[in-house]
Amino acid sequence: MFPSQRFTMTTYLSPQDVLKKLSEVVAPTSNKIQFRWRRSKKPYQGQIAEHSFKISRIIYNRNSFSTEIEGRIQAHGRGSQIEIEIKLHPFVIIFMSFWLSLVALVAFMILGESLFERNFNLAFLIPVGMLILGLALPRIAFFPEAKRSKKFLMKLFQSREENSI
Repeated sequence: MFPSQRFTMTTYLSPQDVLKKLSEVVAPTSNKIQFRWRRSKKPYQGQIAEHSFKISRIIYNRNSFSTEIEGRIQAHGRGSQIEIEIKLHPFVIIFMSFWLSLVALVAFMILGESLFERNFNLAFLIPVGMLILGLALPRIAFFPEAKRSKKFLMKLFQSREENSI
């Protein structure tokens, strides 16, 4: 229901070099309130572990549909293989699921009333429009952001894409 992308990259970089490259562009996640005039020099923030990472692009505007990137790094021949999943933040998925459920409930109530009275109620079109918008908006916002992050990571790791799911 909600968009996500999975793909695998192969690079000639060792797992240690991949982690080093990541640390050059990922700022640690901070629990402190960050002020807009104090911008990070790094484009991403998150956590980097020994064989994995969980990062998101640092944005200075409001974008509830920004992506979260999870990756697993493993040695592969003389280089590395990086399995990546780009997805929406779990809070966004929970909120949108709740909101869409309520809108769908209202639509079915209006439709049920219309069928019971045998008279089409134009108010039915409002929640239907909200459902369509609620399903389209995450996709419209997700795919350009996912494409930007994928391109950035492929360039960073000087890699090629092996497969997409």
